[in-house]
Amino acid sequence: MKAGAHMFFSSAVILSLVSVPPLAALPIQDQEEEQEEPKTYSDVITDDTETDEGVFDVHRTDEVLLFEIPDSLLGRDMLLVSRIAKVPVGFPGFSPAGVKTGEQVLRWERQADKILLRTISYSNVADDTLAVSISVEANNFGPIIAAFDIEVEGEDGNSVVIDVTEFYEADTPALTGLSSTQRDQYEVRRLDPDRSFINYARSFPLNVDVRHTMTYEAGDAPAQARTGTMSMEMHQSMILLPKEPVRPRYADPRVGWFSVTRTNFGLDEQKAAQQTFIRRWRLEPSDVQAYARGELVDPVKPIVYYIDPGTPEQWRAYVKQGVEDWQAAFETAGFSNAIIARDPPSPEEDPEWSGEDVRYSVVRWAANETRNAQGPSVSDPRTGEIIESDIVWYHNHMRSYRNRLMVETGAANPLARSLDIPEELMGETMRQVIA
Repeated sequence: MKAGAHMFFSSAVILSLVSVPPLAALPIQDQEEEQEEPKTYSDVITDDTETDEGVFDVHRTDEVLLFEIPDSLLGRDMLLVSRIAKVPVGFPGFSPAGVKTGEQVLRWERQADKILLRTISYSNVADDTLAVSISVEANNFGPIIAAFDIEVEGEDGNSVVIDVTEFYEADTPALTGLSSTQRDQYEVRRLDPDRSFINYARSFPLNVDVRHTMTYEAGDAPAQARTGTMSMEMHQSMILLPKEPVRPRYADPRVGWFSVTRTNFGLDEQKAAQQTFIRRWRLEPSDVQAYARGELVDPVKPIVYYIDPGTPEQWRAYVKQGVEDWQAAFETAGFSNAIIARDPPSPEEDPEWSGEDVRYSVVRWAANETRNAQGPSVSDPRTGEIIESDIVWYHNHMRSYRNRLMVETGAANPLARSLDIPEELMGETMRQVIA
């Protein structure tokens, strides 16, 4: 064929040049995907799984952490208390080890084949028998902070098993120990998943505790900045709140109480009225009839403060006295032995005891240079019932009182006329501050 000549082919010619197998020879594909066999309980909870039983069972297999939540606890109020168990060098003075960084009411809910974790607020309320309660619910919709696939149903069919590993190992906003201001201050870029992990998880009759390490890449870490890193240990206590809340007591503005305040839209007032309840311990007489007769009785459950194991030996007796000085005040309310100070159990006596466990109130000794003391507490936001309390004594607070004793009392007290104040005088001063 000459160059430039046009080439024309009919469709029949093109077809004849392409090898096309007959239809019968084409492979037939199965349109039905192979169905995975559903997991069984023994597939998930194996012989290698370590289980800790409690309010709900905690399962650990290698690095995987599973919660087995009974159906009866779905929809129940639980209080999540977050604490920094170990702080980095140079961290803010008012954020010592053991400090509470978050407190929120949570509910586990089931949605089809998922379990949702939702935060609940009690800042706006109304009695559920009133029509306005419908509007209160609609205008206070709680955020869902996490969602989990159901790995398997429990053996008895009355529980669900979920994988919470990533919830605790990731930089979950609801669990973090760093505020947005601190993230900016330390130039935090990200949480490093390779250096962040779960230390342990334990379950108790009324609470579940998880300790986890969080390591951040930080351009301006509070100390050892050349590493570009800061690490902290977080302790999460999730406690089951009473199904029947304690009866609240109204606050009196003439008396100094810590309190909780809520807006109650169901009150018969021509406004959205507020209620303020005092924060108070649940002290119940062990002998109701004797208590009614005006006799002193022990409470069913006394208030117990444990002394931080890190407290220097020479000061422990004074710290205990400062706590138990309140016994006289409780006696006027009809209770004997209402408040007690104890040393914590040894690891041999109770290997699972932890000062960060929300079941224990602790007088904490903070080894930093802050010159102060404080007394925060955790309470049921529905009623003000105190669940646990922490007194924090900062090591360098001794410097403040040594100086004040010398300047303010030295003219009248020969023992307070030097920088080396006798241990007995400093101990008595510490006792008063703790009280």
